[in-house]
Amino acid sequence: MDENNIDSKRLDDMRKSVKGKLKEREDDRNLGVKPKKSSSQKVKSELNASKGKGTQKKSKKSGTSSKKSASKKGSSSVKGGSSKNSKKPSGGKSKKAKKKARNISIVLVVLTILIFAVYSTFGRGYIEDMQREDFIEMVQPIAVDVYEKYGIYPSVTISRAAIESNWGKSELSKEYFNLFGIKADKSWDGRTVNMNTKEGYNDTENAAFRRYRSYKESIYDYGKFLSENKRYEKAGLFKAKNGKTQAQVLEDAGYATKENSKGELVYADVLINLMNKYNLDKIDAEYVKK
Repeated sequence: MDENNIDSKRLDDMRKSVKGKLKEREDDRNLGVKPKKSSSQKVKSELNASKGKGTQKKSKKSGTSSKKSASKKGSSSVKGGSSKNSKKPSGGKSKKAKKKARNISIVLVVLTILIFAVYSTFGRGYIEDMQREDFIEMVQPIAVDVYEKYGIYPSVTISRAAIESNWGKSELSKEYFNLFGIKADKSWDGRTVNMNTKEGYNDTENAAFRRYRSYKESIYDYGKFLSENKRYEKAGLFKAKNGKTQAQVLEDAGYATKENSKGELVYADVLINLMNKYNLDKIDAEYVKK
């Protein structure tokens, strides 16, 4: 067979197949059957379906991502808001803390001023009284011995030691243990020291005073000095019935020349006031012979 016959035969076969397919379609249409998709149409539809799924996935992804970004933005906005809000109370707290610290400092300053005022008004006097009580306790046992040996009441010895030595603070008492300001007259053969002393109301003079090695030696010498001096015996010093009377006898006998601004002798009054303030009569009552 030549090539032309072959080609014509193929064309006839193709025409027949096409006519057969067309007829089948018409029959399907008449019967209500949907036409079958060709392979190319199937491929195209599958491609379109896959593309649709991809777009749906993308849209879903974009939706989730947008949600995430939105949630992030929301959280960031919340965080930002919370941080701003947290900053505001922290600033308020710092202001409150500063105000509290300022109030505390003011209270401390006020308390310091009050403590200083109380101390200057009462505290100093209280401390001085404590020191004076210690001085009285130090002198008391020796003063009792002097009373038993020489007849000078303990209240007189203690009050005189306090007044003459300024409660043990004078230079003569601290450095040289002379509690009573007894001068070194001709009868004294011990050591001496020259110092300025007040006489009368506002007069001063330089005089020689007795020096001792201890307060005990000074107090014993004081009792001996009074007992050996005849003018005190004549004035009735050792016949006195109590310490206050004995203090007045000492002034009358000229032991001290302390005066006030009017020129009046006040030595006995000073001693008696001190006896009353520190209840020195009680010491006399405890140790005086019945």
